[in-house]
Amino acid sequence: MKKQLVAYFLVLIAGVISAPALAIEYSIDFLEQGNPGGWSASKKTFDTKEIKTHGKEIEVDLWIKDAAQPCITAGFLITYDSSKVSIVNIEVYDSSVVSGPWDRMMTRKVPDSDGPGTYMVACGNLSNVTPDKGSDIIVAKVRFLCKDKCDTTMKFSPISGFDTVVGGKDGKVYDPHIKPLTVTIR
Repeated sequence: MKKQLVAYFLVLIAGVISAPALAIEYSIDFLEQGNPGGWSASKKTFDTKEIKTHGKEIEVDLWIKDAAQPCITAGFLITYDSSKVSIVNIEVYDSSVVSGPWDRMMTRKVPDSDGPGTYMVACGNLSNVTPDKGSDIIVAKVRFLCKDKCDTTMKFSPISGFDTVVGGKDGKVYDPHIKPLTVTIR
């Protein structure tokens, strides 16, 4: 019951604050060797290259890039071919496993949210999440594995009907844009 109230509260905030405004961008940071990722230690390379490996787990951090103001909510949907890729783990930076600015009571992770090969993540913090010195806000760490040899695309996209709510005095709802992540395994 308590979890449902938090979810309803997030939806209420997203709908009441204001109409959609400017778009914001989510970015992927591949955690290659030497890049531990995370809220304070990340090298934030925001790679756009393809990953070429086989049978190894791959980790990426998902960030809100160039955040102009603090955020109240964030969320994304991963769509992938489950016969080729498996999600090993997703951790929101909410201090439940990895330290970070989101409130663990407002974190929701839903595997197979829209059927096999989908994974939804939503998080929030009513006190606002302030961008780091680089004007970015970390959201989640995603660890995945490409099965066998595969060429495939994992798509990180906004959650239908769920907006990124930006705090501050004005309180605006932003339509997030997330570029697809292409993973090539050989």
